[in-house]
Amino acid sequence: MEQFAKLARGSIAPDPDHPALGPLALADADGSLYIKTDDLLPGRCIDGRRPTTPYATISPCAPGASLSLLIGLAATRGITDPMWGAGELAARLTAAGLEPGIHTGPDDHSSGCGALDSASEIISLANETEPLVRECADALDMAVSTTFPLASLAGVPLDSAGIYRKFDEDPGSRVTPLRGVHSEIAIVVNHEKGTTIDQNTLDRLGEVDVFDVDVWSLEVAADWLAEEFGVDRDHALSAMNAFTIATLAFLAQPSMTVLHHT
Repeated sequence: MEQFAKLARGSIAPDPDHPALGPLALADADGSLYIKTDDLLPGRCIDGRRPTTPYATISPCAPGASLSLLIGLAATRGITDPMWGAGELAARLTAAGLEPGIHTGPDDHSSGCGALDSASEIISLANETEPLVRECADALDMAVSTTFPLASLAGVPLDSAGIYRKFDEDPGSRVTPLRGVHSEIAIVVNHEKGTTIDQNTLDRLGEVDVFDVDVWSLEVAADWLAEEFGVDRDHALSAMNAFTIATLAFLAQPSMTVLHHT
Protein backbone atom coordinates (compact mmCIF):
# COMPACT_ATOMS: atom_id res chain seq x y z
CA MET A 1 0.00 0.00 0.00
CA GLU A 2 1.66 3.19 -1.23
CA GLN A 3 0.36 5.49 1.51
CA PHE A 4 1.42 3.16 4.32
CA ALA A 5 4.84 2.57 2.76
CA LYS A 6 5.54 6.30 3.00
CA LEU A 7 4.63 6.35 6.69
CA ALA A 8 5.96 3.06 8.07
CA ARG A 9 9.03 3.18 10.32
CA GLY A 10 9.00 -0.25 11.98
CA SER A 11 11.01 -3.44 11.68
CA ILE A 12 8.40 -6.19 11.30
CA ALA A 13 7.81 -7.56 7.80
CA PRO A 14 7.88 -10.99 6.17
CA ASP A 15 9.70 -12.12 3.09
CA PRO A 16 7.76 -10.51 0.20
CA ASP A 17 7.49 -13.99 -1.30
CA HIS A 18 6.05 -15.56 1.85
CA PRO A 19 4.01 -18.56 0.66
CA ALA A 20 1.00 -17.74 2.84
CA LEU A 21 0.43 -14.23 1.42
CA GLY A 22 -1.48 -15.48 -1.62
CA PRO A 23 -3.76 -17.84 0.34
CA LEU A 24 -4.28 -15.08 2.93
CA ALA A 25 -5.49 -12.69 0.23
CA LEU A 26 -7.84 -15.38 -1.12
CA ALA A 27 -9.24 -16.04 2.37
CA ASP A 28 -9.81 -12.32 2.77
CA ALA A 29 -11.61 -12.13 -0.57
CA ASP A 30 -13.91 -15.12 0.03
CA GLY A 31 -14.59 -14.20 3.67
CA SER A 32 -13.15 -17.36 5.21
CA LEU A 33 -10.56 -15.27 7.04
CA TYR A 34 -13.26 -13.89 9.33
CA ILE A 35 -15.41 -15.20 12.15
CA LYS A 36 -18.40 -13.70 13.92
CA THR A 37 -18.02 -12.06 17.33
CA ASP A 38 -20.72 -10.99 19.76
CA ASP A 39 -18.38 -8.54 21.49
CA LEU A 40 -18.52 -4.97 20.22
CA LEU A 41 -15.69 -3.13 21.98
CA PRO A 42 -12.02 -3.97 21.42
CA GLY A 43 -11.03 -6.87 23.66
CA ARG A 44 -7.76 -7.94 22.06
CA CYS A 45 -4.69 -6.13 20.77
CA ILE A 46 -3.77 -5.99 17.09
CA ASP A 47 -0.66 -7.99 18.09
CA GLY A 48 -0.66 -11.22 16.12
CA ARG A 49 1.20 -13.27 18.72
CA ARG A 50 -0.81 -16.02 20.36
CA PRO A 51 -1.88 -16.12 24.02
CA THR A 52 -0.22 -18.54 26.44
CA THR A 53 -3.70 -19.97 27.04
CA PRO A 54 -6.57 -19.75 24.51
CA TYR A 55 -8.83 -16.71 24.61
CA ALA A 56 -12.07 -17.37 26.49
CA THR A 57 -14.06 -15.28 24.00
CA ILE A 58 -13.64 -14.06 20.44
CA SER A 59 -13.26 -10.28 20.61
CA PRO A 60 -12.47 -7.52 18.10
CA CYS A 61 -8.96 -6.09 17.96
CA ALA A 62 -7.46 -2.61 18.34
CA PRO A 63 -4.06 -1.36 19.54
CA GLY A 64 -3.63 -2.37 23.16
CA ALA A 65 -7.30 -3.45 23.41
CA SER A 66 -8.67 -1.11 26.13
CA LEU A 67 -5.68 1.19 25.54
CA SER A 68 -7.36 2.43 22.36
CA LEU A 69 -10.38 3.62 24.37
CA LEU A 70 -8.02 5.31 26.82
CA ILE A 71 -6.36 7.21 23.96
CA GLY A 72 -9.75 8.33 22.65
CA LEU A 73 -10.83 9.42 26.13
CA ALA A 74 -7.63 11.28 27.00
CA ALA A 75 -7.47 13.05 23.63
CA THR A 76 -10.98 14.45 24.07
CA ARG A 77 -11.32 14.96 27.82
CA GLY A 78 -7.74 15.86 28.65
CA ILE A 79 -5.19 14.33 31.00
CA THR A 80 -6.58 13.67 34.48
CA ASP A 81 -3.72 11.71 36.11
CA PRO A 82 -0.42 9.99 35.22
CA MET A 83 -2.35 6.98 33.86
CA TRP A 84 -4.60 9.29 31.78
CA GLY A 85 -7.75 8.02 33.49
CA ALA A 86 -7.11 4.29 33.05
CA GLY A 87 -8.53 3.45 36.47
CA GLU A 88 -11.78 5.31 35.82
CA LEU A 89 -12.10 3.82 32.33
CA ALA A 90 -11.64 0.29 33.69
CA ALA A 91 -14.22 0.93 36.41
CA ARG A 92 -16.77 2.28 33.92
CA LEU A 93 -16.26 -0.67 31.59
CA THR A 94 -16.70 -3.11 34.46
CA ALA A 95 -19.82 -1.30 35.71
CA ALA A 96 -21.28 -1.58 32.20
CA GLY A 97 -20.77 -5.35 32.25
CA LEU A 98 -17.76 -5.13 29.94
CA GLU A 99 -14.31 -6.54 30.59
CA PRO A 100 -11.39 -4.12 30.33
CA GLY A 101 -8.28 -5.79 29.02
CA ILE A 102 -4.67 -5.40 27.96
CA HIS A 103 -1.87 -7.87 27.25
CA THR A 104 1.67 -8.46 28.45
CA GLY A 105 4.63 -10.60 27.52
CA PRO A 106 4.64 -14.29 28.49
CA ASP A 107 6.49 -13.90 31.80
CA ASP A 108 6.64 -10.23 32.79
CA HIS A 109 3.31 -8.56 33.56
CA SER A 110 4.90 -5.09 33.62
CA SER A 111 5.51 -4.79 29.87
CA GLY A 112 4.99 -6.55 26.57
CA CYS A 113 2.44 -4.52 24.60
CA GLY A 114 4.22 -2.40 22.01
CA ALA A 115 1.32 0.04 21.74
CA LEU A 116 1.31 0.65 25.50
CA ASP A 117 5.08 0.52 26.07
CA SER A 118 5.70 2.96 23.20
CA ALA A 119 2.51 5.05 23.38
CA SER A 120 4.36 8.36 23.72
CA GLU A 121 6.62 7.62 20.73
CA ILE A 122 3.62 6.51 18.66
CA ILE A 123 1.74 9.70 19.49
CA SER A 124 4.81 11.75 18.56
CA LEU A 125 5.02 9.91 15.23
CA ALA A 126 1.33 10.59 14.56
CA ASN A 127 1.69 14.29 15.28
CA GLU A 128 4.93 14.67 13.30
CA THR A 129 3.53 12.89 10.24
CA GLU A 130 -0.12 13.96 10.39
CA PRO A 131 -0.47 14.55 6.60
CA LEU A 132 0.74 10.98 5.93
CA VAL A 133 -1.49 9.59 8.69
CA ARG A 134 -4.44 11.31 7.02
CA GLU A 135 -3.49 9.88 3.63
CA CYS A 136 -3.51 6.37 5.11
CA ALA A 137 -6.74 7.08 6.96
CA ASP A 138 -8.44 8.19 3.74
CA ALA A 139 -7.19 5.16 1.83
CA LEU A 140 -8.41 2.79 4.56
CA ASP A 141 -11.75 4.52 5.21
CA MET A 142 -10.74 5.37 8.77
CA ALA A 143 -12.21 8.74 9.68
CA VAL A 144 -9.76 11.35 10.98
CA SER A 145 -12.08 14.32 10.77
CA THR A 146 -10.64 16.60 13.42
CA THR A 147 -7.46 18.64 13.18
CA PHE A 148 -4.49 17.21 15.10
CA PRO A 149 -6.62 14.73 17.10
CA LEU A 150 -3.61 13.65 19.19
CA ALA A 151 -2.03 17.07 19.63
CA SER A 152 -3.18 17.41 23.24
CA LEU A 153 -1.28 14.23 24.17
CA ALA A 154 2.06 15.25 22.64
CA GLY A 155 4.90 15.15 25.12
CA VAL A 156 2.69 14.10 28.05
CA PRO A 157 4.21 11.12 29.92
CA LEU A 158 2.01 8.05 30.33
CA ASP A 159 2.55 5.83 33.36
CA SER A 160 2.47 2.58 31.41
CA ALA A 161 3.89 0.59 34.34
CA GLY A 162 1.04 1.89 36.48
CA ILE A 163 -1.51 0.79 33.86
CA TYR A 164 -0.06 -2.73 33.73
CA ARG A 165 -0.14 -2.87 37.53
CA LYS A 166 -3.68 -1.47 37.72
CA PHE A 167 -5.09 -4.00 35.26
CA ASP A 168 -3.11 -6.87 36.80
CA GLU A 169 -4.43 -6.12 40.30
CA ASP A 170 -8.00 -5.32 39.26
CA PRO A 171 -10.20 -8.44 39.59
CA GLY A 172 -12.60 -7.09 36.97
CA SER A 173 -9.91 -6.65 34.32
CA ARG A 174 -8.19 -9.15 32.06
CA VAL A 175 -4.44 -9.29 31.43
CA THR A 176 -3.52 -11.75 28.66
CA PRO A 177 0.11 -12.91 28.35
CA LEU A 178 1.21 -13.40 24.73
CA ARG A 179 4.03 -15.72 23.71
CA GLY A 180 6.57 -15.90 20.93
CA VAL A 181 8.11 -13.27 18.69
CA HIS A 182 6.49 -10.98 16.15
CA SER A 183 6.10 -12.81 12.85
CA GLU A 184 3.11 -11.02 11.33
CA ILE A 185 2.97 -11.36 7.56
CA ALA A 186 0.32 -8.70 6.85
CA ILE A 187 -1.95 -6.00 8.24
CA VAL A 188 -5.68 -6.69 7.94
CA VAL A 189 -7.96 -3.65 8.25
CA ASN A 190 -11.45 -5.03 8.77
CA HIS A 191 -14.62 -2.93 8.41
CA GLU A 192 -17.16 -5.79 8.45
CA LYS A 193 -19.12 -5.19 11.65
CA GLY A 194 -19.44 -8.12 14.01
CA THR A 195 -16.42 -10.01 12.64
CA THR A 196 -12.76 -10.47 13.44
CA ILE A 197 -9.90 -12.66 12.23
CA ASP A 198 -10.44 -16.40 12.58
CA GLN A 199 -7.26 -17.76 14.16
CA ASN A 200 -8.19 -21.24 12.91
CA THR A 201 -7.92 -19.96 9.34
CA LEU A 202 -4.49 -18.52 10.06
CA ASP A 203 -3.43 -21.88 11.45
CA ARG A 204 -4.65 -23.64 8.31
CA LEU A 205 -2.61 -21.21 6.21
CA GLY A 206 0.55 -22.32 7.97
CA GLU A 207 0.23 -21.03 11.53
CA VAL A 208 0.86 -17.46 10.39
CA ASP A 209 0.10 -14.26 12.30
CA VAL A 210 -1.30 -10.91 11.15
CA PHE A 211 -1.93 -7.49 12.62
CA ASP A 212 -5.72 -7.42 12.91
CA VAL A 213 -7.48 -4.03 13.11
CA ASP A 214 -11.25 -4.26 13.52
CA VAL A 215 -12.03 -0.67 12.57
CA TRP A 216 -15.75 -1.08 13.11
CA SER A 217 -15.15 -1.74 16.82
CA LEU A 218 -13.40 1.64 17.16
CA GLU A 219 -16.55 3.28 15.85
CA VAL A 220 -18.57 1.44 18.51
CA ALA A 221 -15.98 2.49 21.09
CA ALA A 222 -16.34 6.14 20.07
CA ASP A 223 -20.11 5.88 20.52
CA TRP A 224 -19.61 4.33 23.96
CA LEU A 225 -17.11 6.97 25.08
CA ALA A 226 -19.45 9.76 23.94
CA GLU A 227 -22.39 8.26 25.82
CA GLU A 228 -20.47 7.27 28.95
CA PHE A 229 -18.17 10.27 29.35
CA GLY A 230 -19.91 12.97 27.32
CA VAL A 231 -16.88 13.52 25.05
CA ASP A 232 -16.97 14.47 21.38
CA ARG A 233 -17.58 11.28 19.42
CA ASP A 234 -15.85 12.34 16.19
CA HIS A 235 -12.78 13.60 18.05
CA ALA A 236 -12.52 10.35 20.02
CA LEU A 237 -12.81 8.28 16.83
CA SER A 238 -10.28 10.46 15.01
CA ALA A 239 -7.82 10.05 17.89
CA MET A 240 -8.24 6.27 18.02
CA ASN A 241 -7.92 5.91 14.24
CA ALA A 242 -4.83 8.13 14.09
CA PHE A 243 -3.26 6.19 16.97
CA THR A 244 -4.05 2.90 15.21
CA ILE A 245 -2.40 3.94 11.96
CA ALA A 246 0.62 5.36 13.78
CA THR A 247 0.96 2.17 15.84
CA LEU A 248 1.04 0.06 12.70
CA ALA A 249 3.59 2.41 11.15
CA PHE A 250 5.70 2.25 14.32
CA LEU A 251 5.77 -1.54 14.24
CA ALA A 252 5.81 -2.56 10.57
CA GLN A 253 8.21 -2.04 7.67
CA PRO A 254 7.10 -0.15 4.54
CA SER A 255 6.96 -3.45 2.62
CA MET A 256 4.24 -4.92 4.85
CA THR A 257 1.18 -6.12 2.92
CA VAL A 258 -2.03 -4.29 3.86
CA LEU A 259 -5.41 -5.97 3.21
CA HIS A 260 -8.49 -3.72 3.33
CA HIS A 261 -11.71 -5.64 4.04
CA THR A 262 -15.04 -3.84 3.72
